[in-house]
Amino acid sequence: MAAMKKSAKTAAGAAAGSGGGGGGGGGGKRRMFENRKDKYNKAKRDEAKRKMRAAKGASETKQGAKGASETKQGATGAKATDNDNRKRKGAATAPAAETAGPAKRPKSGMDELKAQARKAWEVLRRGDLGVEERAQRMDEMMGLLGGRIKEVTFKHDMSRVVQTCLKYGSDAQREAIAGELAGTYVELSRSMYGRHILLRLLKYCPRQRGAIMAAFHGQVRRLIRHKEAAAVLEECFAVYANAQQRWDLVGEFYGNEFAVFKGTARSIDAVLEQAPQKRVTVVAALKAAVTPLLEKGTVQHSIVHRALLDYMRHADDAGRQAAVEAMRELVVEVLHTRDGAHVGMLCLLHGTAKDRKAIVRTFKPYLRRICCEEYGHAVLIEALDSMDDTVFLNKAVLQDLGALAPELLADQFGRRTLLYILGGRNPHYLGIDALHVLAAGDAVRAATSKKDPTVRRRELVAHISPAMVAWVEAHAAAAIVDALPSQAVSETLLRAHGDKARAWAAVLALVRADVAALGDAHVLLHPIANRVVTNCILAEHAPPRSADPTLPPLPETNPRFGSDVLAALAESAQLAPAACAGAFPVRALLESPVTGARARELLRPHRAAIAAAPKQTRVHEAILRGLDDGE
Repeated sequence: MAAMKKSAKTAAGAAAGSGGGGGGGGGGKRRMFENRKDKYNKAKRDEAKRKMRAAKGASETKQGAKGASETKQGATGAKATDNDNRKRKGAATAPAAETAGPAKRPKSGMDELKAQARKAWEVLRRGDLGVEERAQRMDEMMGLLGGRIKEVTFKHDMSRVVQTCLKYGSDAQREAIAGELAGTYVELSRSMYGRHILLRLLKYCPRQRGAIMAAFHGQVRRLIRHKEAAAVLEECFAVYANAQQRWDLVGEFYGNEFAVFKGTARSIDAVLEQAPQKRVTVVAALKAAVTPLLEKGTVQHSIVHRALLDYMRHADDAGRQAAVEAMRELVVEVLHTRDGAHVGMLCLLHGTAKDRKAIVRTFKPYLRRICCEEYGHAVLIEALDSMDDTVFLNKAVLQDLGALAPELLADQFGRRTLLYILGGRNPHYLGIDALHVLAAGDAVRAATSKKDPTVRRRELVAHISPAMVAWVEAHAAAAIVDALPSQAVSETLLRAHGDKARAWAAVLALVRADVAALGDAHVLLHPIANRVVTNCILAEHAPPRSADPTLPPLPETNPRFGSDVLAALAESAQLAPAACAGAFPVRALLESPVTGARARELLRPHRAAIAAAPKQTRVHEAILRGLDDGE
């Protein structure tokens, strides 16, 4: 039977090996694998047998030894029994604490000190303590910790205790704590818990700030890459340092000479002006310092923004382009500071079309926040000023800006991007820093841009116009009397493209309101709203002048602003009451060559009433002169 099975198995193996024609190589590999598997299984079986024999021999030896010792065990059995009884009795009567485990380590002197300090801290940190009681508690705390501040500072559970002492202590107590910590400032800055104490020292001990910053001298480039220490450096640089101290901190990015020796210069421009031959070495040192930071993405601190800005301003074209490529995804992280926003603007200015699109794409999730940033909005304006692809800008930026218009136009900085699109580089709308950076980049844009600036501006206005016109139509009554949104009302009515009839009708409805009933709240008398109406009246015959040469002329499809206002006032019988109240728009109607003759005709019958107005102003005088000039 076994022979038959073996024969059958051999035959089956042969059939499998020869099957499939050309697949003989595969069958050979299977047989090789099976042979190795058989050898492995046989080795395991042999090892198991060996272990069994060894275990059996050990058992026999143990049994022999047991038999030999039975006599001895019999002789000592009584003694063993007594010992067992005593052990069981002792175990039964042992205290529960002994059976529970080893005894706790007794408290050391430091543990006792920490326990007392934390107990006192629970009272000291309460917000309802009176001045005298808090001073008493602080004296008790200093009695506990005096002379041992350095020992407890680096303890994770004592950091808050020391911080509270700095917060509520007297000047003398704060100085005493700072004196004990002198010499450990760098170590504290690198500690997860100690850095908070150092930040409190900066806040509550002004006389120690210089010593703290001096302790970082020569180590800034190393510490800026440390998570905890970088936060302390940022606080020093951005909040507490004066101009010289800021230079001492950031100067280490410019080379070893500045890290070792302190100079009198306060900017890289001053250094290069005094020693132009140092430009190459300074730029090389800056590159070596900022490259690791860009690679790691650790660019959130303003001291790094200053170094990046100096590198972007002084590097050659190749170095600047490499920095732009590295900054594509990081611009959105740096534009919240003045220097960081300047860096972002330079990246957009000097980058390729691909670089610019990559940078702008990172703005989309944070568009509202960027627009409302004091400095960040200027980066978005630079993108609108530099990019030729206005279709991409419409999809990536302008559509979202239109949806956010009601919120942005009520914000001091949020309105600037929309006003820039409509009104160009108007100093009434944009900050002086942004205007300077934009103007400085005109030469670069002229060399790199393929689209005429006026054409670009016209396309941007066309994309944003529908949203702005709809906003005016829906919010005219509230926006026209608000200082910030009213500027957008005026620019939209004057410069937006398309049909503005309904938006202008919303303003005319306010013009027709009863002057006597509303008084100074009427749009013709309101100190903000009357400017919007006056600007529209003047624009019909004298388009507003602008310092921005890229600003296109006003659309030819604009409403007849002055004529419409005069017709609305005549229809509602509000022209004379407005003139008697001294409304600026009435003066503008009289001075306009388009509406002057008709306005004089309507107002001459009311000249006496205007002259008899109880509160005469310069506007009344101008209106009366306008009536007399036509005679």
